[in-house]
This record gives sequence, structure tokens and C-alpha cells, in this order.
Amino acid sequence: MEIPNTRRERARRRRAVADTVLDRLGLFERWRPLGTPLLVGSVALDLVVEPDIDMEIYSPAPSVADGFAALVPCSELPGVRKLRFANALDLADRGLYWRLDYEFKPDETWTIDMWWLPDDHPGPRAADLVTPVRDALDDQTRDAILAIKEGALTRGEATQGVWVYQAVLDHGIRTYDEFLAWQASTPTTDVLTSWRPHRD
Repeated sequence: MEIPNTRRERARRRRAVADTVLDRLGLFERWRPLGTPLLVGSVALDLVVEPDIDMEIYSPAPSVADGFAALVPCSELPGVRKLRFANALDLADRGLYWRLDYEFKPDETWTIDMWWLPDDHPGPRAADLVTPVRDALDDQTRDAILAIKEGALTRGEATQGVWVYQAVLDHGIRTYDEFLAWQASTPTTDVLTSWRPHRD
């Protein structure tokens, strides 16, 4: 029988690795001269299962040239394997996107997704979800979210964290099989969502 605290301990260890990755790459220090960098997603919520870090950076006017100037030096650091870019300023995402692939050890590569967005971005914004979700979590719901995420990873199936949070916090879902049944009757194809946890 899986012990809930074991799941939380695994998540704590993964968060520690994520912090180490961020420190080695110096990403907050690289972004601060250009805007306000924020940690979002599972790392910000201490709900890390997959080796993935998400950041959003806010400033009045994101710049392709300035973003590359900040991040290209990372490509020379030991362990950095890839640097990717997409310009979506004139698309629905309204931002600039970079992804770094960092080999923490030979069998463990972390991805760091970074969106540079204008201060007046209309949303949805991942940064706006962190505090409401964190405030709504307790030990039981943390355990359920981690169990669902680990269940998906074990089966090699992708899932978006925001839908797991919604299923657990608003609909009482507690297992991966329950989540799959809920997902089958819920439109969850859109990554962008303005959902916030229900509050009593």
C-alpha cells in the first residue's frame, strides 16, 4: 500500500533538484534585468512529479533579441543540451517562448519552459493560478494530486497539471482511474484556462 508521506517526500526531493537546476543555470539572475521572473506550475506548488520547470517573465515589452542575449550563454553551460524558441507575440499566447533541456544526470533530463509575456497580457496566466491553488491545498489533496500524476507517469500517459488540480480540488477525484473517468466527460484539451479552485 502506497504511503502518502512517501509521495510527498518524493515531491520534496524533486523540488530540491529543480531548485538546484535553476541555481546552476542562473535563470532568475539572467531574467531579472529584463523583467519580473516568476516560478509557476508544479515546482511553484511543490507538486513535482515530472522533471519539468515552468517560468513566466513579465515586462512592458518582451524582446526577442534581449531574450536570446540572456539565454544563449546558457548553451555553453555543462549539461545544457538544447535551446528552443517560438515567437507567439502575434498569436493567442501573446508571448515569447524559450525551452532549455538540461541533463541533470545521464538518465535525468529536465526541461525548463519560459514564457516572456507583456505586463498587460490578458490571460489566462499561470502566475495567477499559483496562490489560489496553493491556498486550497491540504495534505489529502496534495497526496491525491501526486498519486494521479505518478499514475499517469507510470502508464506513460501525458496529463496537464491544471486539470488534475481542478479534478481533485473541485470534484473530489482521488485516484488516477477516477481522474481518467472524469477527464473522459470533461473538455480538457485547452491548456489555457481561467479556472480557479472553488472556495466555500
